[in-house]
Amino acid sequence: MASPAHELVGTATARLRACTALTALVAANKIFYRPPASFTPPYVTVDDVSTLRNDMTCVTGSTVSLTIHAWTDDSNPLPNTGGALQDARAIAWEIANALHHYPLTLPNNNLVTLAHTGERVFYDADGVTGHAVIDFEAVIES
Repeated sequence: MASPAHELVGTATARLRACTALTALVAANKIFYRPPASFTPPYVTVDDVSTLRNDMTCVTGSTVSLTIHAWTDDSNPLPNTGGALQDARAIAWEIANALHHYPLTLPNNNLVTLAHTGERVFYDADGVTGHAVIDFEAVIES
């Protein structure tokens, strides 16, 4: 049986790359599992996952926390948004809309629910890079 977290990352990445409201802000080829070392913002990564085993009688399951990151800066501003943090907020909003309660079909497991649980937007330590951290929780049956 395939890893529920592995399948969630893959299908969530594909969903984000296909979501036109998001790709209007971040090109589909800038939505990564792991970006190249020298990539310029804005871009999105779908790579931060933790899993908690959640078995019940006759059901093998997991609660999967999925965290998606978006990075922006003022060198490539989005139209009419107001700077790096506002760009990050706009991207975070579209990521949340694309995945919250969206019925993703996993190849081998069953996604019961996928819920947006919140986000944080802040400047990275360099004081220039806008960073959005968008959190989701999924319940998956194997």
